[in-house]
Amino acid sequence: MKIAPLPSYTSLDLEYIEVTTQGPIGVMTMNQPDRHNALNPELSEREMHHVLGLFHRDDSIRVVVITGKGRSFCAGGSLTGMKMPDDVKPRSQGMKLAYQYDYGLLWKTLQEYKKPLIAAVNGHALGGGWALAHICDLVIAAEAADFGAVEVNVGLISYEFSCNWLAKTVGKHRAMNLVLTGDRISAREALELGLVNQVVPDDQLMNVTLEKARQIASRPPLAVALAKHLVQRAVKADEDHDLERAYGLFLRTTEDFARASAALAAREPVPEFFAR
Repeated sequence: MKIAPLPSYTSLDLEYIEVTTQGPIGVMTMNQPDRHNALNPELSEREMHHVLGLFHRDDSIRVVVITGKGRSFCAGGSLTGMKMPDDVKPRSQGMKLAYQYDYGLLWKTLQEYKKPLIAAVNGHALGGGWALAHICDLVIAAEAADFGAVEVNVGLISYEFSCNWLAKTVGKHRAMNLVLTGDRISAREALELGLVNQVVPDDQLMNVTLEKARQIASRPPLAVALAKHLVQRAVKADEDHDLERAYGLFLRTTEDFARASAALAAREPVPEFFAR
């Protein structure tokens, strides 16, 4: 069977991301600055998933860089993308959410990706945006960047490996403080906690990131892939993914989530919660 050739990256019909290459480096830039590059399961994540597949099939690409345009790297999931239709009955909500499984496919694809991934965090990395950064193999942050597991503020949990990964990276009590309060931390604080590799001046972010990518790309690719695989196995950040996802999908059906997300979208004060 004949395998279809890879399309030219410049010919891709993409609405939410930009794709460029620099020699052996593929760069994927989230390009919704007016929406803080919010993740959208129907559109932007489908594009990301597609481009990751193209980079993976392209033998000339050795390293993939993910970054964002504007003041945010990625401010998490779009609230409009998470809203359930009014006519969906509670019994069928789980089915509806399971059907919209682009989030899960993206996270598993990133977790199991064979080529090195580098996050160039240019600004806010919040909720799912922080998960997108930390699931990469290296994280290089601009001075302006900040990070936060902010899902708790809208009645959700960090369910893209984040609870597992944070506990293993910073320890139980620091992880608890991050996921239970939703507090944001600066790039420098993240560096001190071992959550990023390097903090650089804002205008040097891509130069430093691409230099690191070129360094890795110059190494033997099979050795790089196997070394990455062994480190991933040692960390086991995805071992609770199904449980995290089940909890996350359940919480998206609660009244507390509906009230909190509506208040946030309307820029209203935090509402009272009733554990239902």
